[in-house]
Amino acid sequence: MSFSPQVQAQELLEKRISIRVTNQPLDNVLRQIENLGGFSFSYNPDILEIKSRVSVNAANQSVREILNELFKGKVIFRERHRYIILLKNTKKEEGNPLNFNLNGYIINKKTGEKLANASIYEPVTLASTISNQYGYYRIRLPTTPSSVRLEVRKDQYIGKSVVISNRKNTYLPILLNPDTLKALSFRKLNIITKSDTLNSPKIEIPQFEYTTTTYVSSDTIIETDSLRFQSKLRTTYQRVRKDFSSAFASAKQAINTKNITDTLYRPVQSSILPFISTNRELSGNVVNDFSFNVFAGYSLGTNKLEIGGLFNADRGHVKGVQLAGIGNFVGNNVTGFQYASALNVVMGNVRGLQYSTLLNFTAGNFKGVQWAGIGNVMLGDLRGWQISGAYNFARTVKSGHQFSVVNYADSSATASIGIFNYIRKNGYRRYEISTDEFNYFNTTFKTGMSSFYNVFTLGFNWKIANKPFGSIGYGFGTAVKLGRGWMFNADITANAVALDKVSLKSHNAAGLFRLTTGIERKTGKRFSVAFGPSLNLLTGNELGTSYDTRKLLSTFWLGGKPDHTKKNYGWIGFQFAVRFRDRM
Repeated sequence: MSFSPQVQAQELLEKRISIRVTNQPLDNVLRQIENLGGFSFSYNPDILEIKSRVSVNAANQSVREILNELFKGKVIFRERHRYIILLKNTKKEEGNPLNFNLNGYIINKKTGEKLANASIYEPVTLASTISNQYGYYRIRLPTTPSSVRLEVRKDQYIGKSVVISNRKNTYLPILLNPDTLKALSFRKLNIITKSDTLNSPKIEIPQFEYTTTTYVSSDTIIETDSLRFQSKLRTTYQRVRKDFSSAFASAKQAINTKNITDTLYRPVQSSILPFISTNRELSGNVVNDFSFNVFAGYSLGTNKLEIGGLFNADRGHVKGVQLAGIGNFVGNNVTGFQYASALNVVMGNVRGLQYSTLLNFTAGNFKGVQWAGIGNVMLGDLRGWQISGAYNFARTVKSGHQFSVVNYADSSATASIGIFNYIRKNGYRRYEISTDEFNYFNTTFKTGMSSFYNVFTLGFNWKIANKPFGSIGYGFGTAVKLGRGWMFNADITANAVALDKVSLKSHNAAGLFRLTTGIERKTGKRFSVAFGPSLNLLTGNELGTSYDTRKLLSTFWLGGKPDHTKKNYGWIGFQFAVRFRDRM
């Protein structure tokens, strides 16, 4: 209920009327304005010179503008319900006032339209305001230092600097020219990391510097790919990157970051929440050397150190050290050390060490060490190490290694180290069907890089007499190209062997350790054959195994033939395989 009269009163001063009078008494002019605006004035005739003669020529102007023209700052206006109260400005000028007020409208110079959501600020004290829905603004400024400069910015309009020489309460309309070139492209965020002095921060207005809004560059983030997954990933990245600056900002901060492309600098800032900061509503446009956030903070960037009790959010770059109790969110690049107990998100490149006890995400390139308790995701090029407890994802591994349980890379110049490694473009992959002296039928999948890959294998004998029921195994391997379609590989696997269905149900399995070597020969675009000897050790088997009746896969026992007196014995066997392979 208390908000409604304010909204109604605001509309009274913003009502547009047209009036033209010449040399008429003030009270007659006020009555005409009342009739045209549909409201009433309330005033004391003794404090206003109501019989003084005035002239007004206003075409489609707001009541506020007309009253300012009539009274020249000698009368102040207050709204109450359907009344506009006129009071004489009795405030005496102080000898050395500390502050003064500016108010007025932000106006399109070409059309005369009042511009809502324009940013008005003073770059030294960071005093700021935003024009309301009617284009009206009011800002309180200090009378010192000697030079006060008001900056006005509006998206799609050319920025304007206004030097304030008369430090008194003043009605000051400001005209802005439309930025006609902005329709052709978009401005690039131009971040300055240092200023000459605190009282003279560098400010740049890139009125005629244009580029694309997307941070992605052809050599940094996601390359063109026909796969639907890559397309969705790229679209999602661009949408998140575009909306990043407003994700942690208040409504006023979001408007300022949209309007203002200038960079402000402060040596130190502190905040309780993103919208409660020593940098006030301009925090999203300020680069700080040191930033201390009790719960969460929001800024354009950090040069040396940022500490957040819960979250840190930077639209631009971070250099030095960034520490957060829960998460760090950075819109561009990070150089240095970044730590969060839960999540690090960087929409640009990282150079240094990124550590999180849970997850790390980097949208650009990475040079250094990305270390997480659970997982790392990196959409650019890796030159360094990805280390995590569960999974790593990288677009391209240029140098260094991935080390985790599961590793994925679009392409890689080095081997990934983990239980499951998958390199999409230039990786080593084989699906193999084989037979050997131990199992009549084996199916095997190999994935990773040729220098180091994972082996997953499953073997069966069904109900063949004196043969194990089956086996399942895992291991590692390496392969070397010999040229002209030939390749040599060596695999080491550990297998659990079920001697029969009874042992399978009781989980009483023997162990088979197997070193298999093979010579592979290409026989087509996707097929190859392989053959070679193997060295085997079977443990925990009291029954032994029978001779293989196939002459080409004869068994050569090491340390004697199996009998019922031994549990461990070895042999040299042989394997023949047909392989379905990738394009390598």
